[in-house]
Amino acid sequence: MEEAQFVFGDPHVCTGCMICVNVCSMYYFKVVGPEWARVRVMRIEPGLDFPLFCRNCADAPCIEACPENAITRTSKGIIIVNNRLCTGCGACVDACPYYAIHLNPDTGKAIKCIQCGECVTRCPTNAIWMTTESELKRKDQDGRLEKLYEQHSPILYEDRSE
Repeated sequence: MEEAQFVFGDPHVCTGCMICVNVCSMYYFKVVGPEWARVRVMRIEPGLDFPLFCRNCADAPCIEACPENAITRTSKGIIIVNNRLCTGCGACVDACPYYAIHLNPDTGKAIKCIQCGECVTRCPTNAIWMTTESELKRKDQDGRLEKLYEQHSPILYEDRSE
């Protein structure tokens, strides 16, 4: 299987404008609101905005956590949720190490980024892009981005109170 792509962002470039969030919610649910978006942007003071997307983890704890087998991986490596099978139990939400899955406020079913790229094409600062783990390592050779996300991981990935 080829290496899965995912959307990734640079907090030093992201302005927190939320266009990616609004584009996503409008594209999929015809409503503007972060509750319906498959992307999250979290601000950490002093003024770093972290775009958060599904990373299509190789080990995919969300797949393992789903008791209904509603979460699977496509032939292209993209992790998807089958809404007919999803019961909204939230096990995948708790299992996700990147805070990339949440429950739709209307349906109560899991939603997550499926790497459609709509947000990428509309980002006014080019702060987000499609990548793979190996491409990201080449782009971030000094580990600056990886270190930044790791440094703030307790806030970015542990706070499920949103």
